[in-house]
Amino acid sequence: MLLVFSTSGLAADLNYPYGSINLRLPPAEDPCPGFGSYFSAIPEGMQSALWNPASLGKLKLSQASLSILTASGVNTLTKTSSLSEMAGTVEVGAGTGANKLTANYAVFFRPFADLVWVGTATKEIAMHSNLNYTTSGSGQNFSAAQRVNDWLVVGFASRNPLDADISLAGNLPLTGRVDMSLYNKDFGGFKVTSSGSFEFNFGGTRLTTEASAWSGFLSQEVTVPFTNISEFRNNINVESPYVGTIAAQYGKFYAGLNLLPISASAQIDNDIRTVVNADTPNQAIYVPNFDPTDPASSASWFTDPTKYGAQSGYLARPIQLPTGDIVANAKYRGFYSGSAARVDLGMMYDVSDWFTVGLAMENVGGAVMTMNGNGLAGYAANRTVNTQEVSNLLLPGDGTGWTVFNDQWSTTNEVNGTPLMLEQTKVYQLPKKMRFGFALKRPFLIAVDFEQNQSSFTIPASQEITISNLSLIRLGIESELFNLPFWIRSGTTFALKPSIASTDQTTVDNINKAFKYGVLPVKLDLGSTLKLWDWEIGDSLGVSLLPALSIFQFDATNIDLSKMAYYSLSVARGPWEVKYLTQVDPGATAAAFSDKPNDVNGKKNFEISDLKYAQTLGVTYKF
Repeated sequence: MLLVFSTSGLAADLNYPYGSINLRLPPAEDPCPGFGSYFSAIPEGMQSALWNPASLGKLKLSQASLSILTASGVNTLTKTSSLSEMAGTVEVGAGTGANKLTANYAVFFRPFADLVWVGTATKEIAMHSNLNYTTSGSGQNFSAAQRVNDWLVVGFASRNPLDADISLAGNLPLTGRVDMSLYNKDFGGFKVTSSGSFEFNFGGTRLTTEASAWSGFLSQEVTVPFTNISEFRNNINVESPYVGTIAAQYGKFYAGLNLLPISASAQIDNDIRTVVNADTPNQAIYVPNFDPTDPASSASWFTDPTKYGAQSGYLARPIQLPTGDIVANAKYRGFYSGSAARVDLGMMYDVSDWFTVGLAMENVGGAVMTMNGNGLAGYAANRTVNTQEVSNLLLPGDGTGWTVFNDQWSTTNEVNGTPLMLEQTKVYQLPKKMRFGFALKRPFLIAVDFEQNQSSFTIPASQEITISNLSLIRLGIESELFNLPFWIRSGTTFALKPSIASTDQTTVDNINKAFKYGVLPVKLDLGSTLKLWDWEIGDSLGVSLLPALSIFQFDATNIDLSKMAYYSLSVARGPWEVKYLTQVDPGATAAAFSDKPNDVNGKKNFEISDLKYAQTLGVTYKF
């Protein structure tokens, strides 16, 4: 996938990260426009076979369909967010109580060049992120159904995958600074008074400078600039390449079976490296230049202001850093793949010419997707810091260099005590559902379906939420307007209050509040059809919350997977039907709206023109 880089004119302290998301969707389907959805007792040929395979048994003519999706292209998403720098105090060396030597530290998300005069004062960083979002079609869908004889119908459909590429990258400056003030501090046999005088206990004799020690010794600062190099490349692919359906009729009874092979893969390749900048300036810690074991050397230093009061009386201990080298590395990498076969069973029975009942059992065998991992690597490693010399850093007469990072590495498979989620095997329960309903055709068409989700699913959050016993009620109605050749229809779907398990009581309370009356509307459709001589012209529109449910259920074959808001137009004449369906692309819409300039009041007002769409064109021929 090609990463498209763009720049922003917004003022920001930091530009991080840049990246792209490429979402590839299969063509959308809507065989019952404006009617609410599929219904277990409403046959629509091969297009309704996924809902109830028995419906294919009612096919009067053989049919073939082809559909293709086109999307809105590349959209740039920009966002400026806040990132808090960190600061605190750390103990250094010996001493006791309030006079114990401490150091102030700060972690900045700014380059070293921007920190000359700031000390350890931190701030909120304005971080500007840039992302290019693309939705495209993953290919063409094709289906065909053939009546073999008076009682047997077979069908086949090729379906294209749901696929996503997610890439993020960038260099994050990370500058560490330690600022030590030695005023009024005691560090093991040595002491600095509040006025800056330096005291040293030598063999029971206390030596004291008459005036303040050199200011460069009393206040010292060490700054180490790093760069975090981030590279995240991930791909997720879920597909059911074909659907095979067979349906049979015996009198007024119909039975059918679907077979759907499903495969999934995930390519994970994430890497973060922390490097000490190659242009890190030379730095040192200053210590008094006298021999603490030699009385004459000590006395000479303490009595001579040109020594204790000037830089020439101090040794510079070089701080040795592995400039240009990696000092920390975290990887989260691997490949997962798996497959499963879903089997659906369905039945329909015509109680009379105007009343039909239906029953469908999706994933009747309770298939699960078992994904096995290969090439898994999940760890965080860093070069250990040399702390053994810290308590002796300010000892007089020691001009040797201080090596900050040891050559030894510390590696863990946990982050903050939590194991990295790279199990050898990941198991996902495919949705198992049972639905039954009826269709009443007099005095007008009304269809009712009840769907029970027999498998629970988890919503990822700060604290996982498990949803079980989720049921849906679907209602659809169609009626001729007086005696005109004009039909209107509508449909709606209600979710019944499910069982919720979570330690996040706030989220549980919010869900309970949404289901205050025991049900929650999650889908609404409206549509109409006009018949003029040999022509049949239809339109519809709808909104739905069911795509989110499909994602959480690992249900990539669901017809509502990407239809959150949509409308359609159709034209039929003779054996031909052409259908155009437009659905709102939420990702592209969010990207376009985010990149929209503010008005004179500094606000963004959402307008219909801000919507971005994915469009499906389908053709069906009956013969």
